[in-house]
Amino acid sequence: MSARSNRQLFIAAFIVVVLIVVVANLIGHRKNRYERMADSITQALARNDMAPVQKDFNAVDRPQLQDRERVGHLSNLVVSMGTFKGSKETTPRGSDPNYHSFVETFAKGTLAEKFQLDPDGKITRFHIGPSASANPGS
Repeated sequence: MSARSNRQLFIAAFIVVVLIVVVANLIGHRKNRYERMADSITQALARNDMAPVQKDFNAVDRPQLQDRERVGHLSNLVVSMGTFKGSKETTPRGSDPNYHSFVETFAKGTLAEKFQLDPDGKITRFHIGPSASANPGS
């Protein structure tokens, strides 16, 4: 093979790799900021340790994260669902831009997670639990 045909082969291979990467990025779901936040909160609940996500909550509501009974109850709920697989935002179009809802997927089913943000982007209201819309057929 000549140097020119080697170069052409290299360029063709490079183009194929770039196209594969571009298509994979277009097809694959990238988590948005709020899905990443929901993932972090769900993982913190599973560990029964809200310290890593305290910064995501409004200062007025932050003391609720120290309520061991409440956090323990939510932790038991999350752990009972098995391995956490991830969050998918399900906020309806036209909703208040500070309201976000998610389906949290686990090995044993799904839970609904919702939160309301203040103008600074901190959580002021939070809920996770079973939902008819998050658990079709249950």
